[in-house]
Amino acid sequence: MPKKYILNSAVITLPGLYEYRLISVNEARKWLKNNDWESTIGYIETASALATLAGIPIPLNRKLVRMMPGDEALVFRLTCRLENPELKGKLSPDFVLKNCEIGILKRIR
Repeated sequence: MPKKYILNSAVITLPGLYEYRLISVNEARKWLKNNDWESTIGYIETASALATLAGIPIPLNRKLVRMMPGDEALVFRLTCRLENPELKGKLSPDFVLKNCEIGILKRIR
């Protein structure tokens, strides 16, 4: 049975063919509410920002994901690069919300 994840980047976890498309906040809310998923969000700011958008808690989890064919992930990622890497893990949820993108990553094969 395919698995569903929440990721903080559109990462290629194993070799294969993937599809990535952007979605709206409303589509993200529906996806989160209509699927059983596992969070792999490792930063409190990212989890808090996504929880604010989705209206549901997003647990922290730094698990490594290996997507298999049919697996799907909601990707909630920053769209800017931090000039100072020491800020990683210290951003406000407001900053994350203003500089984010939401998409669906699916491993086709």
